[in-house]
Amino acid sequence: MPTPLKYIAYLTTLHLLLGVLAYYAIGGGPVLLLVEMILLLSAYLGYRLYQVLVAPLDLLSRGVGALADQDFSVKMTPTGSPEMDRLGTVYNRMIDQLRRERVTGRQREEFLDQLVSAAEVGILILDFDGGVQSENPWVTRLRQKAPGFIEGILAPVPPIAIGVIGTQAPGEKRVYTTADNRRIHAEYATFIDRGFERGFVVLQDVTADLLQAEKEAYGKVIRMMAHEVNNSNAAIVSLLRSLLEIAQEADPQLPELTREYLPPVIQRAENLTAFMRNFARVVRLPEPQLSRLDLNQLVRGAGEVMAGLLHSAGIELSYHLAERPVPVEADAGQLEQVIINALTNARESIGQGGRIELSTQARPVGFVIADDGPGIPQEVADRLFTPFFSTKGSGQGVGLTLARDILEGHGTTYRLATEADGWTRLRVNWPE
Repeated sequence: MPTPLKYIAYLTTLHLLLGVLAYYAIGGGPVLLLVEMILLLSAYLGYRLYQVLVAPLDLLSRGVGALADQDFSVKMTPTGSPEMDRLGTVYNRMIDQLRRERVTGRQREEFLDQLVSAAEVGILILDFDGGVQSENPWVTRLRQKAPGFIEGILAPVPPIAIGVIGTQAPGEKRVYTTADNRRIHAEYATFIDRGFERGFVVLQDVTADLLQAEKEAYGKVIRMMAHEVNNSNAAIVSLLRSLLEIAQEADPQLPELTREYLPPVIQRAENLTAFMRNFARVVRLPEPQLSRLDLNQLVRGAGEVMAGLLHSAGIELSYHLAERPVPVEADAGQLEQVIINALTNARESIGQGGRIELSTQARPVGFVIADDGPGIPQEVADRLFTPFFSTKGSGQGVGLTLARDILEGHGTTYRLATEADGWTRLRVNWPE
């Protein structure tokens, strides 16, 4: 029997019983009438208590049943009791919140389903045992193109508790190749469903991306190699043309000039050959082959290689070398490449006419390449050593990047900036 009926039956029985007892105990008369009026008042108060206490409990009980059935339309009405009305307000607020969350959850689920269906990636939802529970249309199309491929990725699939798909751990990313040579990127992850861990797999066709990345990598390597060859060849060709003009004019100083010009040209050509051979072998900048050398001699030799080009542009090249030899542990070919790159950049910045100074110092060991060109714009100063960044219309953006890698490989500190006097200086120093 429901609680409200029990309460009403209790009140009815109690008051009837009290009325009968009063009739037999008192008999008739005004006293019996007074007792009956008191019993009626008591019955009325009991009924009011029923409305205040028992009826809300009945409604609350029905509300609990509605919650169990996920029916969020049942709400409590005011009873007049402050305590019960406060409870009803909290209950009604909870019902409204649950209804909103339910609607929002359904909307999110519908949106997620549409997103998964339309996504240009494959999504596999696994069950608790690691089997495929559902998949989106992308995976279905992949199954048709490459039968057995999905099973090859997932098999063997142990329980999620072990935490792997085949040999792939959660969060690990791998690239698989289909029979038709398509590259599929697979990432396995887990989520919590009803307190237990489940897995899902995201698949993406990265064939086009990998091919594009390979082309870009090859292009960058080729541009970098071409940049270094062009820089050196321009200086070598300039010196050889000067010698050819002198030879055609039958200048008696030809033997002396030949002895002066040809050694740095030959040395630079040999260094460039060795540099390119190592570069091609490892497709990266080779480790510097350190040997003890004189920094003064190295700087002057690199300057002589560029002397012809600078002279043809009307640029004055001067030296301010340390009075004594400056010994340093370095790779001659790589450092020469840095100096030639810096001189090439300075020549291109100056254009026609101007000055370039090469200087060395013994404390701390280092060298400085300075030019009086227009300087470095402030907006690009922070990006100078960024790979493949260039302010030149035909620039490849590899010269300073290569110089950076060489200088860092030697453990030096370096700075390229236009200073307060208007001169642009590349300062390179070895640690003391």
